[in-house]
Amino acid sequence: MLPLLLQGISFGYAAGVTPGPLQIFLVTQTLQHGWRHAIWLILSPLLSDGPIVALILLVLQQASADLLRAVGLAGGAFVLYLAWGLWKQLRRGDFNPVPDGTASAATPTSPWAALRKAVTINMLGPGPWLFWGTAMGPVVIAAWRESQISAILFVAGFYSTFLLVMAAQVLLVQQARRLGAGVVRIALWIGLGAMILFAGRLWWNALLP
Repeated sequence: MLPLLLQGISFGYAAGVTPGPLQIFLVTQTLQHGWRHAIWLILSPLLSDGPIVALILLVLQQASADLLRAVGLAGGAFVLYLAWGLWKQLRRGDFNPVPDGTASAATPTSPWAALRKAVTINMLGPGPWLFWGTAMGPVVIAAWRESQISAILFVAGFYSTFLLVMAAQVLLVQQARRLGAGVVRIALWIGLGAMILFAGRLWWNALLP
């Protein structure tokens, strides 16, 4: 049981520190609205991964490459949509950091709006599909056949570490946010460029034969 738990923890750490559209979204939301707004977004994988995991585990041996390509194209389009929204905010000047809990022109009407975006990003990104299809899925299936408790510990170790790593990232970015509007503006422009690059990579990988 312990080796599987440690393996789940290592997988969770690797997934948390690997840059992706969800991590970039967390960073930009923290820079714009503060950690109290962004910290809830780390729960998005718990809401989005259920259907992904169920599908992957059911058809693990028959997963279609065309499905992953379609998901990659949709994910790239959605990331570009978010990048377009961030670009418009930067052009309008809606990037200035405000005290946590204070409304701003760029703040979503509800925290659920940002959470829904984070869930959509995760579902449309190929990361969870590929990760569960190639790494997590086979381990869980093998562990479940030997011991259901071991499989549960593996998944619990993965998600607890994954969420903790993302929470740590939010708190670290919060410190950068306190450096002022100039630093936030530069960081958001970098985040915008990263979004565009990730969208391009998603489309490139999806369109390659």
